[in-house]
Amino acid sequence: MNSPNEKSSSGQDNLTGTIDLIEDSGSGETLSVGDILSGVKDRGFGPLLLLPALITLLPTGGIPGVPIISAILIVLIAGQLLAGAKRPWIPSRLARAKVSRERFTQLLDKSRPVTRRVDRAIKPRYGFMTGKTGNRLVAVIAIVLALSLIPLGPIPFAAAIPSGILVLLALGLVARDGLFIILGLILSVIAVGWMVMRFL
Repeated sequence: MNSPNEKSSSGQDNLTGTIDLIEDSGSGETLSVGDILSGVKDRGFGPLLLLPALITLLPTGGIPGVPIISAILIVLIAGQLLAGAKRPWIPSRLARAKVSRERFTQLLDKSRPVTRRVDRAIKPRYGFMTGKTGNRLVAVIAIVLALSLIPLGPIPFAAAIPSGILVLLALGLVARDGLFIILGLILSVIAVGWMVMRFL
């Protein structure tokens, strides 16, 4: 856990605030998927897409099973966003999946210098990309990228590319930053094209 003066002052609309939220979730020696998601379940789809994408991008993505669980979560949440659901839903069985709290939070803490730099660039802009059409476009791309995490998960660092793009897209939704969404969409096209040429 971090001391209060180390907490992000911007809340859940940035990366460092998301890490704070994860570290403060639940209690005890283990941390469940349900614990992590409980603090944002009433805040819409953006934070629920951001959390698993960020966890996979950060050193925590190296924990066995994390990329696959994250991929399932992203597909599930993005699918509901695409379908126009009003509130996100997570199966109870998936919510009970657990990892070691100490190992998880230690890996998260290592990323703080980087996330603070990214946070300085976030601000609401290009609102035409953050409406319903933009949200559903993000949902489609998120599903494609998340599915790529499943075969890439066992390969060291391979999941960093799609998960990094997912973080851009999800953060764009959370912070209503259309520029992040535009960058994420451009990178998605490049990444998907590369994966098609590389693996097909």
